[in-house]
Amino acid sequence: MLIARRNVLTLAATGLLACACKPAAPTQVALRAQAKPKVLATMSILADVARQIGAPDLEIISLVAPDRAAHHQDPTPKELASFGDVSLLLHVGFNLEGWIDRLPESTGYHGPIVQASDGIKPILIEGRIPDPHTWQSFSGLSSFARTIANAYAKLLPGLATNFETRLKAYLAELKTAQAQATALLAPLRQGRRLIIVPHNSFRYLGREFGLEFRGISSLSTGAQPSAKALADLLDEIKSADAAACFIETEADQRLMGQIAAESGAKLGGKLYTDSLSKPDGPAGTSVLMLAYNVATIAKALTP
Repeated sequence: MLIARRNVLTLAATGLLACACKPAAPTQVALRAQAKPKVLATMSILADVARQIGAPDLEIISLVAPDRAAHHQDPTPKELASFGDVSLLLHVGFNLEGWIDRLPESTGYHGPIVQASDGIKPILIEGRIPDPHTWQSFSGLSSFARTIANAYAKLLPGLATNFETRLKAYLAELKTAQAQATALLAPLRQGRRLIIVPHNSFRYLGREFGLEFRGISSLSTGAQPSAKALADLLDEIKSADAAACFIETEADQRLMGQIAAESGAKLGGKLYTDSLSKPDGPAGTSVLMLAYNVATIAKALTP
């Protein structure tokens, strides 16, 4: 019995020693340290620019998925919980994401928060409200890319060369697409051509190319136009050399179709405003989105 007991104690001691010598399983903290830093962008277009500059060194996710409007999208409780492992937050700014200021209190997130529209001169609505649709221009996307690349270089200085290389490639892609857009839109500057859209979402594209956009509802209130405002718009369309109406969502189809029918304007199809299409759609990336919008406008307004 004594020998058996000693054997048991010996085996137990040996087992404890083996456990002490065996490397411990990686902790969750260690696993997180080995993972790619996570960057959260607030909308799909911004996330694409972030991905063009940061992937594959960073994991980029979008708070709002493609084909979902970015306006008035406050994070859900489940989404708020996901901020715990985010290394960098990218937002558009100009009051598009009204919840940003409450983020540290709501989630405990105290990491860097970068406004992608920094450095862009805002277009003011009613002389006081900055229009947030800065991504609807080639210069706006270029500014996004530079701001994001600078933020990445501060986050991971050792990978700054990678980010700079991808930035140059993205800017070159934008430059090529902008040259093609300029060629497509050049004929539209002859005479007066009106581009009728549901909301005033394309002011920056209009500023960049000298195009005349008319939104039929207020961006700040979302109110539908009055009967008088519609009548004035119909008269304005009829006096233009050419005009086309576009939709942004299926909900716009009925009203825009009515305006086109009563004014003689062409119904030109759908434009992508504040989200990308699905990856296999016509506006699967930020550059493709702008190129598609420009081509759709040019096709509708070119005789």
